[in-house]
Amino acid sequence: MPLVLSLRVGQDFYVGDEQVVVHKVHDPRRFELRVVRTDRVFGISDKEAVEIFDDVFVSAGDRPQNGLARVAIDAPREIEILRGERYRGEEKPEPVDGGEATVKFAKGSQIWGSRSFR
Repeated sequence: MPLVLSLRVGQDFYVGDEQVVVHKVHDPRRFELRVVRTDRVFGISDKEAVEIFDDVFVSAGDRPQNGLARVAIDAPREIEILRGERYRGEEKPEPVDGGEATVKFAKGSQIWGSRSFR
């Protein structure tokens, strides 16, 4: 089962040490991701998964929301996937919808913990 992150334009996540940023959100089922190191931009949709790194596939997740990219990430368990806030060690992530924010800590597609903030 993939890890699904809800992110706004400018928010990021890390695949290992590679930073990936939500570049544009065209509509709830289509968005673009940019790999910072290479400046490569990937078009993502709910039609098919796109390989952004070796064995790391991304597609648009279910339950789309306006203005958000629902990033569904499928990767081997040995590849660490972290929200940008967690990677940088920031204490409180910003809530996406103005309510409660939940950070899920994952390695590959396995979630191994979560923490909620208000």
